[in-house]
Amino acid sequence: MAVTREEVVWCYRALLQRDPESDAALASHLGNKSFRQLVEGFVRSPEFTAKRRLASSPVVKKDRFYPLGLKGMEVDTEATAEQLRRAIAKVKTAWTHLGAVKPHFSVITDNQFLPENIGDSIDRFWASGEAEAMDVQRILERQKFFELSSKTCVEYGCGVGRVTMGLARRFRKTHGYDISRGHLAHARQRAHQIALTNVFFHQCDDDVLADLERCDFFYSRIVFQHNPPPIIAELIRKALRAVNPGGIAIFQIPTYGFGYRFALKEWLAADQALDMQMHCLPQEKVFSLIAETNCVPLEVREDNSTGAADKYISNTFVVRKNAS
Repeated sequence: MAVTREEVVWCYRALLQRDPESDAALASHLGNKSFRQLVEGFVRSPEFTAKRRLASSPVVKKDRFYPLGLKGMEVDTEATAEQLRRAIAKVKTAWTHLGAVKPHFSVITDNQFLPENIGDSIDRFWASGEAEAMDVQRILERQKFFELSSKTCVEYGCGVGRVTMGLARRFRKTHGYDISRGHLAHARQRAHQIALTNVFFHQCDDDVLADLERCDFFYSRIVFQHNPPPIIAELIRKALRAVNPGGIAIFQIPTYGFGYRFALKEWLAADQALDMQMHCLPQEKVFSLIAETNCVPLEVREDNSTGAADKYISNTFVVRKNAS
């Protein structure tokens, strides 16, 4: 008896710890004659073997250091203008939905921030944003980037303003950008509630890739990763072009995913769930964009911003725009 789509999805999630990369990949397993044959095929796959080897390594398990010889990813990082338009439309649909049904949870995926729980945990939510803004300040101080009260900040993917409020307390002027009207409504309400008058919000759903406000500091975390790689690349370009000479940008991106691949045409042709997706942009592409925009890297740090260190390698980049 042939296997079902549900059984194939179960194997992907239980054995490879991810969803199928495409409908075509899922369909390629439907020819198995039994569930046992299906499972045996997954267990013999190079991806499952690599995951089992990594999981058995005490270094990886405890410290999240991965071997240097990891297999490269197949990732489409560029797109035509029409492909970008279609990709942005898919992202906009998902995040418009999330902004309406679970705005705080979609910012930090912790059950305490679900709509039914947020009343009891809202103070912890805002406190987490202030703590992150303090981390940002410490990074900037480490790079001798002082006098924030005289500088302009841009945050991309500000959501409901969790970190934005902490940034606005430190910078002369702060601009928050987001694709979701629902998220921005909460952000504006919060700014009004705490009487912040130096923060300005921009809805970018009509033209996600429009030029940003010129700034001395750019910040984005746990945002780029929810866009397909070609959009991530364009967002980095826009962000770094907006930074003034001598300014600094801090942004986070997953640069490696175990078993991750991205074929743009397949992704555009497939139906996308109205939920958060996780995507990667290879590190070499990030460095290329940094050079292209007349910037230099100051720090590259591994982080756990994906919340899934066993599936992704995520990096926080600290970049300075050349003075000339």
